[in-house]
Amino acid sequence: MGQHSSRQKAQSVGYAICLIDIYMGMYYNTIIGWAVYYLFASFTSELPWTKCGNPWNTENCSPVTGRLNETLTTTTTTATTTLLSSMSTSAASAGVTLVASALGNSTMATSHPHYYQYEQHLLSSTLPTMLSNLTTSTVATMAAVVGGSSGGPPLSSPAREFFERQVLEQYKSNGLDFMGPVKPSLALCVFGVFVLVYFSLWKGVRSAGKVVWVTALAPYIVLLILLARGVTLPGAAEGIRYYLTPQWDKLNNSRVWIDAASQIFFSLGPGFGTLLALSSYNKFNNNCYRDALLTSSINCLTSFLAGFVIFSVLGYMAQVQNKSIEEVGLEGPGLVFIVYPEAIAMMKGSVFWSIIFFLMLITLGLDSTFGGLEAMITALCDEYPRTIGRRRELFVLILLGLIYICALPTMTYGGVYLVNFLNVYGPGLAILFVVFVEAAGVFWFYGVENFSADIEQMLGKKPSLFWRICWKYISPTFLFCILIFSLLGYEDMLGEEYKYPEWSVAAGWALTLSSVLCIPTYVIYKFLKSSGNCKERLRRTFKPEPLIQTAIPGQLYTGTAV
Repeated sequence: MGQHSSRQKAQSVGYAICLIDIYMGMYYNTIIGWAVYYLFASFTSELPWTKCGNPWNTENCSPVTGRLNETLTTTTTTATTTLLSSMSTSAASAGVTLVASALGNSTMATSHPHYYQYEQHLLSSTLPTMLSNLTTSTVATMAAVVGGSSGGPPLSSPAREFFERQVLEQYKSNGLDFMGPVKPSLALCVFGVFVLVYFSLWKGVRSAGKVVWVTALAPYIVLLILLARGVTLPGAAEGIRYYLTPQWDKLNNSRVWIDAASQIFFSLGPGFGTLLALSSYNKFNNNCYRDALLTSSINCLTSFLAGFVIFSVLGYMAQVQNKSIEEVGLEGPGLVFIVYPEAIAMMKGSVFWSIIFFLMLITLGLDSTFGGLEAMITALCDEYPRTIGRRRELFVLILLGLIYICALPTMTYGGVYLVNFLNVYGPGLAILFVVFVEAAGVFWFYGVENFSADIEQMLGKKPSLFWRICWKYISPTFLFCILIFSLLGYEDMLGEEYKYPEWSVAAGWALTLSSVLCIPTYVIYKFLKSSGNCKERLRRTFKPEPLIQTAIPGQLYTGTAV
């Protein structure tokens, strides 16, 4: 498609993709800026999210093992004496005595004597059988829960408070209703990201191609290093076992399919124009079939490898916190900026691991943002070669400057809410519609046979029946179902931690429609511009345009500068 994408019928989709890429650039570079902030914060003798007691920490801050350590500290003497004195008795009696001793050390015995007597009665009458098979560590944990619980606010880890109260400082905002001023340190980090992006894209593929050698290969080196460290951690085997164990009942959940499709869209880039833009620089007879299989396979294998890196650490965290992996894991930014840094802080040589981890995140993020912005820049330079194409450096500078200015609200104290908002209503929903329209336009309106003939002209052979069936029936149908499920469950995509105001939901749909409506708007424009009666206009609007022969034998004009 990259060699034939200059046909005007694809322009409506192209304009929609340009808007989606702009929306993505407004928040995606901000996330990279968070990683830059973490990278600079890692250049210390001790990571700042290792312990509490920092200016940004609250009194509810507690290290990952803080609650367990506190429990063991306050009950060690009593528990040891009780356990030794009751070794000649049954395990049930030992368990009751141990838990009762923990209750005796709590404030409940003095402040609430009636409740304390009730707890003692409960222990002596109903718990012996339950405690008969409990181990010492389990009894200690129960003592912490029953005797150490104060009913106060939940404890938070140093890593969480560093992210929420130091990096974002989101407590100074009131959500989207009042996001507060721009945080200068974040604005500076994001500005540095935009500077890197500009000097990587200002010369086109000549500059971006050299940078991509670093941004594409460096993450694999870091992933292998982190994997080698992760599998040696205690509990890593449990995390990997959880990762590799299929949960077939999850297939009945539409959310799983939506997440899987979103993963492919954001990692591989179909629908964002990245593959179309970069493939347009290839030679006409390039083996696109081989490249498509190779690119897709590497993408999926990379995600599979990253799963081992993530879940080996989650298994370690689950063992340290004495929790299940479901309780340890978070979705979205929480996994990258809270859970993983929390695990790194507990490793030996934590500073080194933190530096290489966030370097990997930055290179991965830059690699992704290069593709999306290059797709938009290439499309506009090809569409307007005289006004934009000849002044590419200036155009890229103005474009990135405008995107940075529009992204400033994401760098406020409440910017994290806007980042999630843009992620859902910017590319999140619109990209599904755009990809479906692309598939329907190429395989239904243009036709699978015509598309196969184009590939045969490039490669010398026609695609197999399997691919033609997938293109015509399976892919469009699957994309349409994913689109419907996403529209019905858009509220779940926003998350549950923050309730978005009603006006923001209306604004979000307006944001989604701003890119989606580019497609029907352009179709209507072409219909009104065409000559003839209504039937002839419809035929000219949806009929594919012929390709133009060039002076190069066997090659067609595609409008792409090489």
